[in-house]
Amino acid sequence: MQTTYYPAPTRPRMRRTAFDLVGLWLLLTLLLLVSLPAAWQFWHANRLYTGVSIGGVPVGGLTRAEALKRLQQELYSYPLPPVVVAYQGQEWPLQTSQVRAEADLVAAVNQGYLVGRRSSLLADVAAQFQAALLGNSITPPLRIAPEPLAAALRAVAATVDKAPAPARTIGSVAVPAADGVQVNLDATLADVTAALQSTDLHATAVVPLTFATLPPPPADPAASDLPAVALVQQPLLLQAESGLEIALDPARLSQLITAVDPLQIDTDSLRAYLETLAQQVDVAPRDARLRFDPNTGALTVLQSSQPGRKLDVESTLQSVQTALTEKSMQAPLALVEVAPAVDSNRIAEMGIRELVASSNTYFGGSSASRVRNIEVAAEKFEGVVVPPNGIFSFNDVVRDVSSANGFEDGLVIWGDRTAVGVGGGVCQVSTTVFRTAYEGGFPIVTRTNHGYVVDWYGEPGMDATIFTPYVDFQFRNDTGAYLLLEPVVDSANGVMTFNFYGTAPGRTVSVSKPVIKDVKEPAPAQYVVDESLALGEKKQVDWAKEGMSVTVTRTIVEDGTTRTDTLASTYEPWRAVYLVGPGTEVPATPTPAATEAAAPDAAAGQTP
Repeated sequence: MQTTYYPAPTRPRMRRTAFDLVGLWLLLTLLLLVSLPAAWQFWHANRLYTGVSIGGVPVGGLTRAEALKRLQQELYSYPLPPVVVAYQGQEWPLQTSQVRAEADLVAAVNQGYLVGRRSSLLADVAAQFQAALLGNSITPPLRIAPEPLAAALRAVAATVDKAPAPARTIGSVAVPAADGVQVNLDATLADVTAALQSTDLHATAVVPLTFATLPPPPADPAASDLPAVALVQQPLLLQAESGLEIALDPARLSQLITAVDPLQIDTDSLRAYLETLAQQVDVAPRDARLRFDPNTGALTVLQSSQPGRKLDVESTLQSVQTALTEKSMQAPLALVEVAPAVDSNRIAEMGIRELVASSNTYFGGSSASRVRNIEVAAEKFEGVVVPPNGIFSFNDVVRDVSSANGFEDGLVIWGDRTAVGVGGGVCQVSTTVFRTAYEGGFPIVTRTNHGYVVDWYGEPGMDATIFTPYVDFQFRNDTGAYLLLEPVVDSANGVMTFNFYGTAPGRTVSVSKPVIKDVKEPAPAQYVVDESLALGEKKQVDWAKEGMSVTVTRTIVEDGTTRTDTLASTYEPWRAVYLVGPGTEVPATPTPAATEAAAPDAAAGQTP
């Protein structure tokens, strides 16, 4: 009998299989826990960590170059906190035009890049996750130009500073000595600058003036004993026919009286006071703005005119002296009405009836911010009228070129570099109005060419730069009639035009081709290290231009006579400039780093 053997049944290996699955899951989890931080660190190797924002603009996950570009696009009008300087209940708000500041975006980007990279591993990881979960907001540091701010504070100090006064006796009344006040400009400037660096953009910062108290000088025993007691017990009321009233207080009156028999007034001190008062009382007239329809010859009033007023200092001084002599407590405040140069009630007499001159320039291919600045600047000239023999001033019309006045960042000439600044493109408008005036034969009062040849304006020698309020363009209206300026901007085709309407003077004008001499080759290209760029990255920010001297001759034939004048321009050679990332290989010629760039010169701030 044959015996068959069967293998013994085996027990299922379920426990070991479950163990293997748990182990595999733990291994995968461990690998995931290790790989995720590694991937996180690898992805952020050259980027700002997630959650970082600068001035409210999210920049997490961007390289430093990308972050800087986004900030330049979105943070061009970074706001400043409102600041008021105060002294004994008086307040002086600082205007935007009095504070020239810009955000240091490169420093802010570098500061943001160091988030999660400045300490030990554990501290850095904690900072990275805190930024990712809760965010990390960085306020860009501000670069504040001290001189415009100091000038504004000097104007405030002029109204606060007071000389000390010795003790005096007026009749039977003893007037005690008075301390003087002198504002400490340096300390106040430092306090205001610190307030402008505030991170709270919504609350107004009130900065008290820092001042020193000046002790009064010793009393002069030889000083006149003034018996005019009534004059120091009541204010002298200055009254204008319009109803305006200003009180001259007893303390100031007592300081103005130098003798009684006969009565003598310190006229120099009184005149100085009245001249200070005039700054508060005077109101400039407002000129009318008009629109001319060349098809119908009709004029439309865009803005009506208003008269102004001016304090007649000498007449008011005489009335104060008379009142004090007669012991009267009232004196006339002599206000003179100032008529507008362009009166909307007299438009029929202005002689605006035809096209006098027209010229244009081209800006096709400009950046969006440059086009916007051209549009904003041109709008400010809508309806401007220049009276006969009047001087047109570009800066008087455009006023403050700042973000608060509607302008955006664009390329400007700053010292020996082309840089990003507020108002790039405004010179397209100044150049166009200059060409219209020049080709129309108008006398040019003030004109300055750009520091280097700018391609936007074609052949050199026919451009005009401005830099408010220092560099202006001006011409004189010599037609004998009023002159209406009409700006026309064709943004789609990149054409800027100025039309002058008035009464044509009957002259012909021809302008020669530019004569170029003294051509100078630019210096070798400059390579500037930019911390916001990556290794090997290079960006050109300036293009080489030859320097030269250019003359243009204008011939004007009018009333049977011929006259010529020459317009001279000198352009500096302009070298190419490249920004490069740290460690990028550049030509052997050594060049200064960004921190060694030349300081701005007289041409700083020109807007190409």
